[in-house]
Amino acid sequence: MAARHIGRPRASSREVLAEAACELFLERGYEQTSIADIATRAGVSRSSFFNYFGSKADLLWGGFDERTDVAVAALSLGEASTRQILSDMAAGFAPDSLALAVAHAHTMGIGDELWRERAMRQARLARAVAERARRDGMAPLAAEVHGAAAAAAVLAAIWTWADAGPGRTELAVVIGEALDGVPGLCAGAVNAPPRAIPCVASAT
Repeated sequence: MAARHIGRPRASSREVLAEAACELFLERGYEQTSIADIATRAGVSRSSFFNYFGSKADLLWGGFDERTDVAVAALSLGEASTRQILSDMAAGFAPDSLALAVAHAHTMGIGDELWRERAMRQARLARAVAERARRDGMAPLAAEVHGAAAAAAVLAAIWTWADAGPGRTELAVVIGEALDGVPGLCAGAVNAPPRAIPCVASAT
């Protein structure tokens, strides 16, 4: 006969730990919640927490970081357009702990922390896009600006999507709209040569 478990099921995934953390952040605030508190709420040992995350911040960004890893690798391989690779970051992106934190940053007292972590991840993505642009023949300065704009568009789209209430619209749609504002990445110029990056609506 199978043993019965009473109480909260033992955490066996990153998602369960993230859920427990978000509950506590909403109840107590981000700074007032320790890793030990999160582990206890999730039903695991403190050391088990570090099997999944390196810090409280990583807990919120886990899903995004995985997608960034894939995007950076794809940009390095160059087998798809930059726009397609960045757009693919939204594929299957359901409301998660990051979206919840963005939407409830004030209640959680996490606003400054989110912006610091956002800046680091935005810089990583910008660097990968810029390196791809340089390999494709774009001048170094233009590539840096291009990379910064593209990465900012992705993060701004996620913030806009979350602030509006994650799940009310598809993240892919919001990212698409954001990328339309980046020269060379607008929908009509996906395959444009790297030096012909402006995307300006035709005059009527």
